[in-house]
Amino acid sequence: MRIGNIAVISFLCALGAAAQDKVTVPLTNPSQPVTIKATVMQGSIKVTAGTGRELTITSDDGQTGRRSRESAPPGMTRIGGRAGFDIEEDHNVVTISAGGMNGGGGNLVIETPVNTNLQLKTVNGSTIEITGVNGDHEIENTNGSIRLTNVSGSVVAHTLNGGVTASLDRITGNKPMSFTSMNGKVDVTLPADTKARLRLKSDNGSIFSDFDVKLEPDASKTVVEDTRSKNGKYRISVDRNVTGTINGGGPEYTFQTMNGNILIHKK
Repeated sequence: MRIGNIAVISFLCALGAAAQDKVTVPLTNPSQPVTIKATVMQGSIKVTAGTGRELTITSDDGQTGRRSRESAPPGMTRIGGRAGFDIEEDHNVVTISAGGMNGGGGNLVIETPVNTNLQLKTVNGSTIEITGVNGDHEIENTNGSIRLTNVSGSVVAHTLNGGVTASLDRITGNKPMSFTSMNGKVDVTLPADTKARLRLKSDNGSIFSDFDVKLEPDASKTVVEDTRSKNGKYRISVDRNVTGTINGGGPEYTFQTMNGNILIHKK
């Protein structure tokens, strides 16, 4: 259904052995870059660059494994349920939203033109995977990993409970990038000619790179907080970051994890 210049698609994924739906989203201008904004509360997101000028979305309810672990109470039969999705297209901006925390959501598989900007978020999904897409990417996964393969452009990727693995073919623009995790390894591969200033921190892990990193002087910062006059405490904290440049320096790239190693590879 199109309302003015906005195409709106709503569909329900019936729960079952093959509970899948596939839709093609009409783009306002297929020759121009696309922006995808997708939020899934429960489920994974997978995005791949297609060879055509269309955007297709395949969804499943993401419930199969969960249902197999849930036995019906004695004398009762599972009736099922539905996981809903809404898709809206407005001048090449495609917004996808899934159901709420209580059983809503599902897994998304998206095929999109190569030149696509991504803003993806999942809360209780296993992974976010992106392959071959060129654009500005903002990726957030609360309970799961992030994997980017042969992407180009710029990346801001953050996860709380999972690792971040990224391989960039090309870096376009003079933009800062960030790869961070709370509990997981950060493993990033950059083009050999990448010019950047690296900001590195691993609280409980090590940092490795095969780039020739020119380390800067100790960037430790001492922060003093004194609230004793208000019946508080006197606190000193030291922020220990390692900073350095590769290929003469450039925009700032942040690599950070609390529990895990940081690996920066030269492609």
